[in-house]
Amino acid sequence: MKKFCLGSALLVCSLGLAATSSAGKYSDQVLSLNPTFYFQLNEPASEAGWGALDVISNERFGAYKGAYDDSSDSELGVSGPDFLIEGGRWKISESWSERGNPIALAGLDADNTSHASNDVAQVVLGPNEGFGAPAMTVAMFVRGGPTEGGDRLFTNNLFDPMLSFQIVTGFDGLAVTTNPQVACSSEFDCGHRVLSLPQEGVRFSNQGADHGLLSADNGWWHIVASTEGATPLERTQNIRLWLNGVNRTEDMLPGINFGYGVNTTLAKIGGRWHNNTHPTTHSGAQDEVSIWIDRALSNEEALSLYEAAISSGGTIEVPGDFDGDGQLTALDIDLLSDAVLAGDNPSQFDLNDDSVVNQSDRDVWVNDLKFTYYGDADFDGEFNTTDFVAAFVGGKYEDGIAANAGWASGDWNGDKEFDTTDFITAFVDGGYEIGPRQVAAVPEPSSLLLFAIGLLVCLPRRR
Repeated sequence: MKKFCLGSALLVCSLGLAATSSAGKYSDQVLSLNPTFYFQLNEPASEAGWGALDVISNERFGAYKGAYDDSSDSELGVSGPDFLIEGGRWKISESWSERGNPIALAGLDADNTSHASNDVAQVVLGPNEGFGAPAMTVAMFVRGGPTEGGDRLFTNNLFDPMLSFQIVTGFDGLAVTTNPQVACSSEFDCGHRVLSLPQEGVRFSNQGADHGLLSADNGWWHIVASTEGATPLERTQNIRLWLNGVNRTEDMLPGINFGYGVNTTLAKIGGRWHNNTHPTTHSGAQDEVSIWIDRALSNEEALSLYEAAISSGGTIEVPGDFDGDGQLTALDIDLLSDAVLAGDNPSQFDLNDDSVVNQSDRDVWVNDLKFTYYGDADFDGEFNTTDFVAAFVGGKYEDGIAANAGWASGDWNGDKEFDTTDFITAFVDGGYEIGPRQVAAVPEPSSLLLFAIGLLVCLPRRR
C-alpha cells in the first residue's frame, strides 16, 4: 500500500504559524454559492463506516472504503491543506522561486482535516445518477502523489456523455473528461482536456509545477472544474479549469490518444473501481469537495473560492472589482480605463503585476477575469448583434462630445470615445458570434476585419 506523505518540510517551515487562526472563510464562501453537495471530509477514523457527511443535506452519503484504522497511516482525519503555491501559471522549472511563493490557507477552519486516499482507500458517495448533469462544477483541494495513469480525484462513473464528469491525474498531468469512452484523435473527436504548460507548446512532459499533482512535494492544489453544453462535443470543448486562483481554461488541450474508463455505478472521491486495490485510486488526498449540479460557476464565482481560501477575514475581494461591490461590472472596466489614461500606474489596477497599468491589464480584466470578449457591451458573456444595439442605445457614437463614453455605451478600447476604433478592437479580439468564451477555434482576424469594415459603412454618422 502506498503511504500518504505529509509533504515538504521546507515549505511548511516557511509558513510557520500563519494559518493557525483561520476564520472559516472558505466554507462560508462555498455555502454562499449554494452547492448541491458539500463534503468537508472532516470525519475521524472512528466514523469510517458512517459515510461522508454532506453539510447541505446534513446526511451521510455512501461510505468510506478501505483499510481505515487508528494507526499513523490512517486515511481519515489527516492534516488538511496548509498552503498553496501562489498563482497557477508556471513554466518548466526546478526552482521554487520561479514557481511562486507558498501562501497559507488562512481561510480554512482551524481544525480542518482531510481524506487521504491510496490504493486501498476512497470515498464512495453512492449511486451515480444523482451526481451528473449537462452543466456541473466540482471544486476541491487536492494533494498530489505518484500516478499509475487515470487516477480519479472525482468521478461520477456515468457512461452518458451528456452527464459524465471526471477529474483525473494521468501520466500527462491533470485531465478533465466528459466523454470517457472517446480517446483523442483530433480537436473534434476527443472526450477530455489535459492541462498543458502555458505559451510553451509543451504537452505530456511530466515537467514543471503544472504537472505537480504527480508529486506530493508540490503541496496542495485548489481546483475548480466545470462543463456545460447541449451536445457531448460542446461539453468537452466547454471544459473550464481554475488552478490555484488562475483561469487555465485556455491551456486545457486535447490529450493523448486514450479515453478514461467507467467501471462502477457509484460516484466516488479518490477512486473508481469496485476493487478498492486497483491502481486507478488516487494516491494523495482530497478535501472540501463541493459539487454543483445543473450549474457551471462563473469565472468570478470560481475565483472567489480561491480568494476565500487565502483570506483570513473581512470582505472577500474579487480580482478586478475596483468599486468593491463584489462583482465585475462595466464600472470596474471603466475605472481601469481611467487609470490607464491617467498614466500614473496605481498598483491596485496592475492586474498582471508588471508595475505598469496599460492595455495589457485591460486584456487581463476582459479575457481572464470577466472571461468574455471585447465588444460584449451587455456583459452576457457573448459578443453578438445585441451588443451593437446596447451600445448604440447610449447615443454616444461619434457624438462630438469628448470623453463621455464607457464600456456599456461602446468604448471598448478604453479611450472614453465610441467610434470606429472600438469596432476594430472588438473584432480583432475574435469573439464575434462564436458564443461564450471557451477553448475553440475562432474566425481569422482578417475575415472579422472585413466584416467590420462592411458594418462600419452602414453605421450612422453625426455631422
